Amino acid sequence: MSDRRIPVRRQAVPGRDSRALSRRSRWRPDVTATIIGMGVLVILVGTPLLVIAALTPSNPSPSPGSSDRAVIDVSPSTGGAAASGPAGSSPTRRPSPTPAPPVKVAIVPVVGFWSTERSISERELKRFLEERGELGRRVVVSAADRDAIGEALDVDLSPRVKSASVAEVRAAAGKGSLGLVRATDVTPRVRALAIGGANLFGVRRVDSLADWPLTIEVPADEAKPAFDPARTWTLAAAGDILLDRGVARQVTVLEKGVDFPFDGGNAEITGYTCCSGFGHRVPTYQRTGNDGGMRRLLRGADLAFANLESPVDDEFVYHTEGVVFTADPRLLRGVDRAGFDYLSMGNNHIRDAGADGIEETRKALDRLGIKHGGAGQNLAQARRTAIVQTHGLQIAVISCDGFDPASHATAERSGAAPCETKVITDQVRKAHDDADMVIVWPSWGNEYQATPSDLQREQADAWLGAGADIVIGNGAHWAAGMEEIDGKLAFYALGNFVFDQMWSEPTMEGMVLELTFDGRRLRQAWLHPTIVIDQAQPNFLDPAGDGQNVLTQVQEGSEGLLPY
Repeated sequence: MSDRRIPVRRQAVPGRDSRALSRRSRWRPDVTATIIGMGVLVILVGTPLLVIAALTPSNPSPSPGSSDRAVIDVSPSTGGAAASGPAGSSPTRRPSPTPAPPVKVAIVPVVGFWSTERSISERELKRFLEERGELGRRVVVSAADRDAIGEALDVDLSPRVKSASVAEVRAAAGKGSLGLVRATDVTPRVRALAIGGANLFGVRRVDSLADWPLTIEVPADEAKPAFDPARTWTLAAAGDILLDRGVARQVTVLEKGVDFPFDGGNAEITGYTCCSGFGHRVPTYQRTGNDGGMRRLLRGADLAFANLESPVDDEFVYHTEGVVFTADPRLLRGVDRAGFDYLSMGNNHIRDAGADGIEETRKALDRLGIKHGGAGQNLAQARRTAIVQTHGLQIAVISCDGFDPASHATAERSGAAPCETKVITDQVRKAHDDADMVIVWPSWGNEYQATPSDLQREQADAWLGAGADIVIGNGAHWAAGMEEIDGKLAFYALGNFVFDQMWSEPTMEGMVLELTFDGRRLRQAWLHPTIVIDQAQPNFLDPAGDGQNVLTQVQEGSEGLLPY
C-alpha cells in the first residue's frame, strides 16, 4: 500500500470531521468524552477504508472522461495492456515498431548508351510489355519489380518479357533491348528515355516523382537510398569558343550582335561541296527550327562550362586569318548571357595578347561573375583551383594546357598552367580533400584526331585515380573518344563549339555534353552532336540523322576504351 494513497482515499474524512467538530463546538462536551468519541469514530470509519484501500489496484483510477489508453500512454512502459501478454511477461516490454509506410520509386525505361532513341510513349511501353509492339523488340525488366510494374501500368506482362537482375537488364539494354529499372539503378552506361514528354534526368527533368508517369510502391527499407529528381543537378559542357576571325566578323562586321553565336537551334546537312582550301569536302546546311534551343540548354543547366580559346584585350586586333587570336572584350557579354558559369583559360592561345591580355581577360570575367582558371600572371596564379557551387556542393575545377610550352606560365611570366601529370595529380588530391567534387578540364592531345594519345590516357588514369570525378578535355578541334576508368568517365575532346573552322566536316562539328549528377554520382551522360553554321553558330544535329556522323566518330575514337 502506497503512502500517497492514504490522503487521496481519506479526503472525505477531514471534511466530515470538520462539520462534526463545528456542530460539537456548539455542544461543548467535556474533553474526555470528546477524545473517546473521536477514537470510536476513527475505528468505525477507518477500518473499512483501510480494507478498501488494500483491495484497490496500485494504479490510480483515471480521471472522469479519460480512457484506459490515456492511462497506458502516460505510464512508464510504452507496451500494451498487461492483459494482452502472457502471465509473467515483463510489464516494460515494448510493442513491435509500426512498419514505415511504403514509398514510391521511379521505374525508368533504358536503352544502350549509343542508342539514338530519346523517348517512348506510355502507350508504346504498354504495347511492348504486352508484346503487341515492334516485332522482335526484346524487353527485360528487373525481376524484383516485374509484378509491380505490371500493376502500375495496368497490363499483364507477356511471358516473353524477360526477368533479370539489374546488371543483366543494363547489359541487355546495351545490346538493343528495352530495359526497365529503378531510377537508383540508372548509370551512364545506359540511356534513360523520357516517357511521353516527361524526363527524369537532364535539364528538362521533372520537379518531383509526383510528375513522373511510372512509379511503384516498395517497402521503405528497399528504397534506400531514395532517388529524388529535385536533388539532381546538370552540367552542360561545350567545346572551344573563339571570339576572333570569322566569329568576330559575324558579330561585329555583319552586325548580327553578341548573342548570335548562342542562338542556334536545329540544323541539317543538305549536301557537300568540294573542296575547301585544305582539300576537304565541306557540308552545306540549313536551319530546321528550334531557334534558341542551344541557349535554352546552356541556361537551363545548373552549370555550363566551355574553353575560351581567345583572350580579350582593350587593344585587340581583329584578325581575318592566321592563328593568333585577340578579341573585343564586349563580345564576352554574349558568352555571359548564354549562361556560362566557368570558362577555362588553360589553352595554347591564351597568351596571344601577352600578359595584358591574360590580365584583362581575368578581370573581364570577374566583372561578369564568370569563374575561370588555368591561366594567370605567374605559375602560382595559373594553377589556382576554381570553385563553383550548385545544390550545396563545392566543385573544384582544375584547368591546364598540354600543347605549347611557349604559352605556359612560369614563376616570373604569365601564361597557362601546364598539364604536368604529377603536379595536376597532387592538385587533384588536395582539391579532393577540400571540395565535394573535382573536375579536370585540360586542353591537350593531338589536333584533328579522334583517338586519344597514350599520354592523355595515362594522365586521365592518374587524375581520376587521385580523386577527380570526371575529366572533360578540349583542344583537338574534333569530337574525340571517351573512356571509362574505374567507373568514371574521361571525355578527351568535345570539338569546336563557337568557332570558324569551316574547311572540313569534323572541324565544323562537335558535341555538347548534358550531364546529370546525383550529388557526386554521374547518372546520365548525353551527347548532343552539333554543327557550326555561318562561321559562328553551333546548331544541334539529329542524332538519328546527320548527327550520327559525330557519334560514330566518337565511338570509333573510343574503341577498346569503353565496356559498351
